[in-house]
Amino acid sequence: MLVVYPISFNGYFEGEYLAQKSRLPVRWDMWNPKNYFEMKFTVNPSPGVTGFFSLAALSNSNGMRFYMNQGHLTYRASNTEFTAFSREDRFWISSPLLFLVNTDRIKDDSYGPKAEGIRFDLWEWKGFYGALIASKFRTWDGEAYLGSISKMFGQNFELGGIYLKKDWRGEGASFNSIYSLNGRSHIKGPLNLRFEIAKSIHPSQLTPEKSDDYAVELEFRRIKIQNLSVAWSLFNYGIDFIDEFSNKFNLSYDREFDRRGVYGEFVYMVPYKAVNLIYKTRYWQSRFDETYPGFQLPETYSKWWNYGEIYIEYYGGVSSKFYVESTKDTAETWNHLFFEIGGENSTMKLRLQYKIMDIGINKNGQAVYYSIGERNLVGAEFRVNLTQNLFFYGRASVGMGVGRSWESVFLQLGYRGIKNTEIFLEYGEPGHTDGDLVNDWDFSNNPYLRTDDKVKLLAKYWF
Repeated sequence: MLVVYPISFNGYFEGEYLAQKSRLPVRWDMWNPKNYFEMKFTVNPSPGVTGFFSLAALSNSNGMRFYMNQGHLTYRASNTEFTAFSREDRFWISSPLLFLVNTDRIKDDSYGPKAEGIRFDLWEWKGFYGALIASKFRTWDGEAYLGSISKMFGQNFELGGIYLKKDWRGEGASFNSIYSLNGRSHIKGPLNLRFEIAKSIHPSQLTPEKSDDYAVELEFRRIKIQNLSVAWSLFNYGIDFIDEFSNKFNLSYDREFDRRGVYGEFVYMVPYKAVNLIYKTRYWQSRFDETYPGFQLPETYSKWWNYGEIYIEYYGGVSSKFYVESTKDTAETWNHLFFEIGGENSTMKLRLQYKIMDIGINKNGQAVYYSIGERNLVGAEFRVNLTQNLFFYGRASVGMGVGRSWESVFLQLGYRGIKNTEIFLEYGEPGHTDGDLVNDWDFSNNPYLRTDDKVKLLAKYWF
């Protein structure tokens, strides 16, 4: 007996052809042409069951290779879903305050997710919601285990828990475990109270004090007083609270260890005007040595961050933003000033930025080794629809610092006049300023940056 299941498929092709100026006698060379083709297959053999996988072929200067790109098999019922997956990012877990899970730290990214595993989800079952994930890293020998559960009690109170474990199969204690309890209570109107407390077990912990293994945060969001909205939180992060699945408590990323402080946010909407006044502040004390991670300082130091913004919308789709930002630590006060104005309509978009960073630093003989000094940054972004199918886009930024200047330009001509096809002709490196022009750290903190002399032809087609 022959059983036939309906299979749907679609595909995607991307060709990238780059000419780059070099120091060779030939001033422009074609470098690393890339052709990428992917076929995607979806099958539904029975109600609730879905299978998906994609095959890919990549051709570049290293030759051609064929590989399975990603795939999953899912069974879905009324309140549950079970998925076995490979090379997909299916690691989202809600951590409302401490942000214990960042999927970039789990999906084993190497030019795309490489991890594989299983995931089980539960929702609206007697008030319970939950998820269980077991995954194996493929680029190195290790596993990840994640679990969360929460329950609604009536309409106003929710309680939940999280368990995380990363096992890297080393000698001795070669794992990181996290246990978390969180909750939310609706008090009145828009006011909600949230809390999250978590404990960490990690072999790199510095002190024998059990209290240093915990992180706690309590948040009130938000209080409405006519046009004023207020939110604040209290937090205490232990110096030994290490979470390999997060950016926030990771020794290789944000390193927010040993912080005890308060955060406040105030938003005032001016009556009858399209004007918002915003003020944010964060103050904390710490013993964690940010200069040499992994060490504890003998004395406590403090940091105080302040941010004030005026946002205005005008007629004709034009808006502006002005903010002043200041961070005071034991060494310096770091001040930044920023102004932006821009607008858009159906034909074009224009945005202009001006920023002064590290005001007063490294001027008049005042040297700070971990700053390139005060600098003025100017940026512009422009897009215009030349025809119904042809558009031009460009952005440029210029930095002027102590003793030198730098710049970056990116230009793009795009065409969408062929069905299911996009064609782009580009000049420059888009990654220099893709993080909000002058606010991109790749640009604002690199005084040696120059516009990349390269031209790229990019063609995309899908069916």
